Amino acid sequence: MLRHAARAVPWPLVAAAALLIAALFAAVRFDNWTLWPLQGTAVGLLAGAVGWCLDEPAAAVVDPAPRGLAWRTLARTTGTATLLAAWSAAVWWARAELYGHPWAVLGQGYAAAAVATAWVTWRRTRGEATPGQRWAIAVIPAVTVWALVRPFERHLPVFPYASGGDYGNWTASGTGWTATGAAALAALAVTLTRESQLYRSSSATHRSGLST
Repeated sequence: MLRHAARAVPWPLVAAAALLIAALFAAVRFDNWTLWPLQGTAVGLLAGAVGWCLDEPAAAVVDPAPRGLAWRTLARTTGTATLLAAWSAAVWWARAELYGHPWAVLGQGYAAAAVATAWVTWRRTRGEATPGQRWAIAVIPAVTVWALVRPFERHLPVFPYASGGDYGNWTASGTGWTATGAAALAALAVTLTRESQLYRSSSATHRSGLST
């Protein structure tokens, strides 16, 4: 599994994303009041990089291989784990400038990673080889714009800051991110379970055909 991950995960991309996440939090640490939207950009960058890690450019070759999608997805979580470790380290480093809510910021990243993994894995089961690239191209600018404009902040506080109030409700935001992450993990579990069942059924049929 580690051998597969070493070849399949785009490690230069993972390294670049980890460094950019650190740089974004360094900016927030420098001036959290003015540059706070970069915290949301970091969430989008994390989600985009996690999705990209799950792409399979050689899908036409490896999809029929003995190892199923569930196994390959698990192998690629080494890239996701590396990104989440970088995210955790950056949040810890900048914790004093996160308005007393480092755990909420940490949860945003983990929930975003769960959503990215669930969506890209689902698209992979539909035969798309590189849905993670499309996901990253869409989600990073979209999240950045949301963090800058912050629409519906009173009713949908995705990226609150300061002490809340007109700047968003931290409690509501944390609840929303937790629910979203949990739903994504549940959807991922369903997707991988179905894929594993289909793979085992297909393998059994193939072996039965060979035996006859």
